Amino acid sequence: MKIMTFNVRVNVPVDGENAWPNRIGKVAQVINQENPIIIGMQELNKKMINDIKDEIPNYQWIGKPRRKDDEYSPILFRTDRIELLDTGTFWLSETPFVEGSSSWDSAYPRICTWGEFSLKEDPHHKFRIFNTHLDHESEDARTNGVRVIWEMISQLNEKEELPVMLMGDFNDYPNSDSIQFWENEAQLINAFSIMTTEEHLRNTFHDFKGGYEGEPIDYIFTSPNMKLVEAEIITTKINELYPSDHYPLTLVVDLPN
Repeated sequence: MKIMTFNVRVNVPVDGENAWPNRIGKVAQVINQENPIIIGMQELNKKMINDIKDEIPNYQWIGKPRRKDDEYSPILFRTDRIELLDTGTFWLSETPFVEGSSSWDSAYPRICTWGEFSLKEDPHHKFRIFNTHLDHESEDARTNGVRVIWEMISQLNEKEELPVMLMGDFNDYPNSDSIQFWENEAQLINAFSIMTTEEHLRNTFHDFKGGYEGEPIDYIFTSPNMKLVEAEIITTKINELYPSDHYPLTLVVDLPN
């Protein structure tokens, strides 16, 4: 199955031709083109979620805002392919279940939304998806935030151990502590590990300018019991404009038997 992480850039009118109203259809076109079963999105408010949902009606969504009337990190999923079994949102802070909480000099409250799913065609195949957006300013918030996420993954696995996929905008480069944590301590598999060396060096945030120079800040990780088949940075441009200031990242995986 194919999954996608996609930071779609919050609606900022001063973006001009790149403002959200001009990009809704382009975001939907990329999603329909790639046809993922699950999408982890970042930087959407409630109206933006409804805007995109109108364009892709075969997807449902789950999530909570990081604080009232603010951004979500929602998970969208194909209702014809998978069934939602459980879901939750927690805060990347010293008090993860206090809504709107933040710690470690985080510029904003930061959240992680998760969902537990099963395949409709084969219900014994269950898995969990986690979607997050780490802080863009505080390194402390990023390095502590990933540990909050890992603690939640571990707690849920104590109840029932399931294959895990973690995705999002981590606002950090491959050699940073927050990214190395997943590979070295949590021992998850980075989707970039199956790409070529050249692709490893490509950026995922391009500020509506395109190009490849730089390093990624958007990632997908999986538990080691999953087979990673194909990973790709999607650089689609539509009518001379990019759907977002980030490239989406896709990963095709096989669930364990």
